Amino acid sequence: MQFFYDPYILLLFAIIIGQFIGRVEYNNFKLGSAATLFAGLLMSYFRFLAIKHQQMDLAESSQVIISKQLFVISLIGFIASVGLLASSNIKKALKENGYKFVVLSFVITFTGATCTYLLGTYLLPQTSASVIGTYVGALTSSPGLATALEIGKGFGVGGEALIGLGYSVAYIPGVLLVILYVQFEGRKIKVQQREETVDNIVEQAEDVYQEVPFSVAALGFVAGIGILIGRLSIDFGESIGTISLGKTGGVLLSALFFGYRQQFMGMSFNMDRMVLKGIRDISLNIFLAIVGINYGYQVILLGQSAGVALFIVGMITAALSISVGYLVGYKVLKIERVPLVGGLCGGMTSTPGLASAIEAIESDEVTVFYGATYPFALLFMIFFTNIVSKLLI
Repeated sequence: MQFFYDPYILLLFAIIIGQFIGRVEYNNFKLGSAATLFAGLLMSYFRFLAIKHQQMDLAESSQVIISKQLFVISLIGFIASVGLLASSNIKKALKENGYKFVVLSFVITFTGATCTYLLGTYLLPQTSASVIGTYVGALTSSPGLATALEIGKGFGVGGEALIGLGYSVAYIPGVLLVILYVQFEGRKIKVQQREETVDNIVEQAEDVYQEVPFSVAALGFVAGIGILIGRLSIDFGESIGTISLGKTGGVLLSALFFGYRQQFMGMSFNMDRMVLKGIRDISLNIFLAIVGINYGYQVILLGQSAGVALFIVGMITAALSISVGYLVGYKVLKIERVPLVGGLCGGMTSTPGLASAIEAIESDEVTVFYGATYPFALLFMIFFTNIVSKLLI
């Protein structure tokens, strides 16, 4: 049973098991690297059982998790590599869709906020602070969580803990529902042979994409500038507060910008795509496994005291946000399926969803549309987090 006490052994086994499960295909449907997340959840559950069997203090044992630093490094590696891979198509993508991604991001975040408010008012009126946490959790937003925690300080003693509880419980259904949506949508795209259009776009871009050898310095430069961008914040006043893109948004914008320019200060960013894809896949599997192991255990632990109500709220919020976003994007805004998948992942600020979309559609093209939607979704989400908190408390 000692096996389950070492989080890094769990990490390796989650990746290995996830790779085997992800390769299983049925009727044009397979999980791909997203299976690593499910394997991480499984490892987390076995760890929970092992700790419970040894009659250890469950609260204290929850501190023995995979370090945040490893998670951040793997996340940055994934975002930087996919941004560079997709950057050659950004001008064409934004020119064709433009304002539609702003509207899409508003629709998704507004739907989630409305759902959270209604459920918090009529279903869980006694746990308002936790319900606010489910909003940013269902939409998988770490920057949104930071804003919610700041708001939680005004709830008195334990306010921040309640926000964190809601976030942790709602995060898993938020991630899983986006991944399931992406997988089914990817299947539709393949059935309708829409991947042919995507392949043509990628081939056209690669005709003018003159690769250079991979450079650790160039990748590090992109990541470093992105982290600095993510730290920049803008104060929108008391109603909204301070907003920043965080590491994810900052690195993505940096990668798309420098990848599009290709050259800067003697460095070339149109690097060997096979190496970038290798970094993308390794980083992806590490951070998905960490999400499953860390959050899965927390949900089990916290669920013992909070019950299933917060989980249900998070699941409903995520499901409605995705569904309404899809209907408005596809039926009203007339966004094609591939851009819509990227836009929905960006509107849900779901990096695991983006990772799953890249594999399901077999193209990095969706990253551009994710990047076009993400900043606006973040802005609206922080705004609505403040509004919902004022309405519920």
